[in-house]
Amino acid sequence: MRSTLPVPAIPVNDLTPEYESHLAAKEARVRALLAACALELPFAGILRCPVEHGWRGHASFRVFRGGGEARAFGVDPRRGRVPLEEALWTLPEEVRPAALRARDLLLRGDPAGAVHGFELRLEHGTRRAHLAVSAPREGAAALEPLCRMLLDGVPGLLGASVPSAGIEAGEAYLANRLRGTTVLAHHRAFFQSNLRLVPELVEAVQRPLGAPAAVVDLYCGAGLHSVLAATPRTRVVGADNNRWAIESARRNVRLHGLARAEYLREDAARFAAARAFDAPDVVFVNPSRFGCGPGVPEAVARWRPSAVCLVSCSIDAHLRDALAFVRAGYRPLALRSFDMFPFSDFLESVTHFAPA
Repeated sequence: MRSTLPVPAIPVNDLTPEYESHLAAKEARVRALLAACALELPFAGILRCPVEHGWRGHASFRVFRGGGEARAFGVDPRRGRVPLEEALWTLPEEVRPAALRARDLLLRGDPAGAVHGFELRLEHGTRRAHLAVSAPREGAAALEPLCRMLLDGVPGLLGASVPSAGIEAGEAYLANRLRGTTVLAHHRAFFQSNLRLVPELVEAVQRPLGAPAAVVDLYCGAGLHSVLAATPRTRVVGADNNRWAIESARRNVRLHGLARAEYLREDAARFAAARAFDAPDVVFVNPSRFGCGPGVPEAVARWRPSAVCLVSCSIDAHLRDALAFVRAGYRPLALRSFDMFPFSDFLESVTHFAPA
């Protein structure tokens, strides 16, 4: 997304010392949690995010109206809701002008005041974007011309939509380029949003695995980890209860010719409890911030996988689930953490396990 529009001054005075202090406190907390749970898990610290140049691949903005004026606001992770211009520092520098352009077109092209906000989702590797307009169901259907105007007027925009009205203009799937591979993700599916650290996260997940012949992917999302691990000969079974995620994963199957892969729209905990597998090479477990559903580590252990890779964005839930895998007979090899969510309590972490 590129534009010649001027970029406003970004309020990042003293950002680096503030961030370093935040990161040191977050790392101290992880070490305290590790000591408290007596989990023998090597931890090399947290990989820093280059916040000075923006990192977000997903940004939401709200529109507020009053006194005959409409204004857009974003979120500064340090200060909360602020005018859009003051929130742009969290986006990569090259996309900030296009965010301003989208804001201007939306506010000028919506005299009826139907637009409540918008979301930008950026592709990994290209900085192209999809823009989703937030509007109430009643009256949203009239916004289709506005979506076409956005596609024509915002550089680098590959798609625009109004989800409440089922409007899709342009491309609905973002083509994320990671490890030399394209991983498709619908704009309504979860996909890792830190543009700076996702390549490092992916390497930490994939590097120890080699070329697995059989993979199970729980809470699979768009299939990021299993698609990157698979070859056309790999048997893959994934489960997630999000419709858009599973549709994305199935598109990835077709894109990469993964004839032995299937992704099922099913709750991962129920899937794990009901299924039986015979010693898969690796099981990916990538739950939400709430961690694994009841019984998931125990169910995975019964399959006797050669390796388990646990990925999650809450360190509390991650360590709780790691302890459950230890009790189920798996030995943690190392904890890798990535500050995917700067200035928040969330922390993306990866732990690989081998049979004890």
